[in-house]
Amino acid sequence: MTTLRTLLSRPPKLVFLDCDGVIYDTNRLKCDAYRHALAGYPEAEVDAVVAHHKATGGVSRFVKLRRFFTELHPVADVEAALAPALEAFSDYSREGYAHLAPRPEALAFAAHHGGPARVYVVSGGSEAELRDVFARAGIADRFTAILGSPLTKRDHLEAVLAERGVAARDALFIGDGWADWDTTRALGVPFVFLAEMSEWHDGPDIVRGSPDTAVAATWEELLDAAGIPAA
Repeated sequence: MTTLRTLLSRPPKLVFLDCDGVIYDTNRLKCDAYRHALAGYPEAEVDAVVAHHKATGGVSRFVKLRRFFTELHPVADVEAALAPALEAFSDYSREGYAHLAPRPEALAFAAHHGGPARVYVVSGGSEAELRDVFARAGIADRFTAILGSPLTKRDHLEAVLAERGVAARDALFIGDGWADWDTTRALGVPFVFLAEMSEWHDGPDIVRGSPDTAVAATWEELLDAAGIPAA
């Protein structure tokens, strides 16, 4: 594993930031949103969804809720069961974001690296929902684009890198979930695992040893390693 300071010493041409657990401290919120969306279903099955969510952070709710209705709690009409669950999840999530503020450290990191010119938000969350959240918080214009599901993180990274003509090794992704690490490992994008708010508790041990990967315990440590004044 590359040291954090060494990895951040190479100025990236593009920066990708995950949202939940990086820009917003919303990982607990999203776990509660699954419980809200699946209220009334067997508790053990809902617990399994939440456990799977924590272990595969960054994978879209569309995938996880569909898995619930096809594997954990199979139903005859998946679409009929999925639609209200997705709506309940979205309503709960939007309400939760309204009571949270973005992490100033994340905004400082984005500004330092070019903000609207070179920094993208790439999330497993609903793209339409997140664009509304960022607009309401008054921070949408601090990023080049806010990208989310139903497209995957890999879809977005591949498209942006191709559009901007930037090699994967010249970009940087800050994330806190399995999907972030898995995507960057597949594409060869340098990756910083931010552990501070992560629900993926095995993450630091799992990502260690991956090429061009470093672990930051906190945003404060990450900013210090990058030589950015504390927010």
